Amino acid sequence: MMRALAVVLAASSVLLLASCASGPKLPDPTPLTPVASILQAKTAWKTSIGPVPATFSTAVAAGSVVVASSDGTVERLDANTGRTIWRSKIAGGITAGTGSDGTFTAVVNSHNQVVSLGPQGQVLWLYQLPTSVITAPAVVDGTIAVQGADQRLWAFNAANGQKLWTADSRAPALLLQQASGITPQAGSLLVGTALGRIESISAATGAVQWQATLARPRGITEVERVVGITGAPSVAASMVCARAYQSVVGCADLDTGRLLWADKADGDTGISQNGDLLLATQGDGVVQAYSAVDGAKRWSNDQLKYRKLSAPLLVGVTVAVGDYQGYITFLSAKDGKLIGRVSTDGAAIRSPLVISGNTIVAVTSDGGVFGFLPQ
Repeated sequence: MMRALAVVLAASSVLLLASCASGPKLPDPTPLTPVASILQAKTAWKTSIGPVPATFSTAVAAGSVVVASSDGTVERLDANTGRTIWRSKIAGGITAGTGSDGTFTAVVNSHNQVVSLGPQGQVLWLYQLPTSVITAPAVVDGTIAVQGADQRLWAFNAANGQKLWTADSRAPALLLQQASGITPQAGSLLVGTALGRIESISAATGAVQWQATLARPRGITEVERVVGITGAPSVAASMVCARAYQSVVGCADLDTGRLLWADKADGDTGISQNGDLLLATQGDGVVQAYSAVDGAKRWSNDQLKYRKLSAPLLVGVTVAVGDYQGYITFLSAKDGKLIGRVSTDGAAIRSPLVISGNTIVAVTSDGGVFGFLPQ
């Protein structure tokens, strides 16, 4: 039975709250109904890597994807064919992954060590961190950036392990045991924090360039005051958008951090946006579309309620979401109507779906990795 988990981090005085904390029993998942195959998706390839926690991310780089499992497997796959480019094994398992720039790849192992992998998947170096890590490292232009569970940031030279800079960030008394994210953007790192903020950090120096507050802690108890950013900030056009845990979704100006809009939204998965439309899956399984410009609601779909949906993936005129039974349902980005569905291995899809070229890649909790070509 799921329950709240609070542990004291060895190197800090904050508490870590499991995002699967117990609450009122949800209604039964909505049964799936037949969908007119307006959009068909061909299974281009499939493979398996081992168990994958919901906090893990799939890295997209140079026509490939890099996936990891908690048992220590890291694998780079050709996104078009599923061919293994390299495969590596990290002793003792992995707690955070995966980041890659196509040359270097980074994960964090079960000993809280940053692990840098080279172009062939070979281990280059390890660095011992003083805290645990949940969020996947980011790798950009040969630099690895890591966010600790206590909100501190580190940057390293991916080739030789030289520590480039560190940055402290104030952490609340209670932290969410759920990945936020680091999104590289034109010499900056856009970082989701536990204080409900997106921060723009200089990739070269670690200096804070601006802060955008999406949500502020409210409520009496520390649990009620949790507003950490969940999922990697999403960038398109001149905006960066994100979700604060069970609080709001919103967007800020990419250059200045000025908050453009924020709207109340109950959920704990990341969002997807293209500069015109923003998609979010709500806590009850409603798929909600907003105007990315001003937050006006465009449409909603409640046909997947309580199916424990993944973060949505917005691709052109299509929205894709995964569910707890391993199905991927496609919706029209125009009006939210269901237009197609494919299945995987029957295990939950909790890690965000990604796209590389024309291939949508899904990873299930049992470690199934699937490449689909929408047609």
